Amino acid sequence: MAAGAGLFLAGLAFLAGLAACKKSAPAKPVPITPLQTLVNSDTGLTLFHQMLIDANDVRLLKDTTASLLIPTNDVLRAAGYNIVTIDSTSSFVLDEILRYNYVLSPEIAPTGGDSAYPTLLGAPMYIEPDSTGGLLLLNGSSTAGSTPMTVGKASVYFLHSLLPLAADSLPALLQSDSTLSFFAAALAITNLYDSTLLTGSYTILVPNNAAFMQAGYDSIGAVDSANVDTLIALVQGQIIKGTWLTNSFPVPGTVFDVLGNPVTVGLSGSGTLQFSAAGNAVPVNWLGGNLVSGSNIVVHRTDGILSP
Repeated sequence: MAAGAGLFLAGLAFLAGLAACKKSAPAKPVPITPLQTLVNSDTGLTLFHQMLIDANDVRLLKDTTASLLIPTNDVLRAAGYNIVTIDSTSSFVLDEILRYNYVLSPEIAPTGGDSAYPTLLGAPMYIEPDSTGGLLLLNGSSTAGSTPMTVGKASVYFLHSLLPLAADSLPALLQSDSTLSFFAAALAITNLYDSTLLTGSYTILVPNNAAFMQAGYDSIGAVDSANVDTLIALVQGQIIKGTWLTNSFPVPGTVFDVLGNPVTVGLSGSGTLQFSAAGNAVPVNWLGGNLVSGSNIVVHRTDGILSP
């Protein structure tokens, strides 16, 4: 019995040795997608490639049906980006830029007027054919070629200028701009974001901090201690019904705030957009904008407070 058991164990050891000597199958190579090949090989996309790496967003180059708006090195440099600034920008900001330029549609082919295209960020991109032909107008301010490059299953459009900032919510957008902190404080106190702005479509003419100071709010503390009803009326006066980009405002014309009060739209002598309500002796000037936040809000910065 002992000898038989020994032979049995020896046989098991021999079989185990054979199994150990058997070569394992080599790992299958991970296929390189057509988008990865494009970005890896095009020397005009090295900064875009770096943004993908720093944002940990290389997964956006998978072979899938979507439309990618890609900035070239020249476009990124014109917007102030180089290897150093990209490396010093937070991965969160880079991720938001990249996901906003990822349109969840097999192609971009608006037939006229602003068409809202969903993006991976969640905030829509408003796109229309540019009047000069052969271009797409993005959020009223940036352009891209209208004829895409087919790369695998994806359509690639090369940007001619970087898109304005977008955010997945209005509070996130306001918090990213320190010149709008007084309005951000007023909005938080009034609770109008939760009670009003989560449904419907709105354009907000956001006064900068200097405008609040001129109106007597010398600090955020002054905003925090102000009468709530006064702040509600102030914020409501800056909320315009509907989606308005710089190229879509009626000029001259009239839009309406969230309470139905008219706001007159016009141009200054230098061609800058201006807005005035019944209580404005001097028009409020547009400072910048076409900033999309969440699924339903467009933000413009102004130098004054509208007074219905």
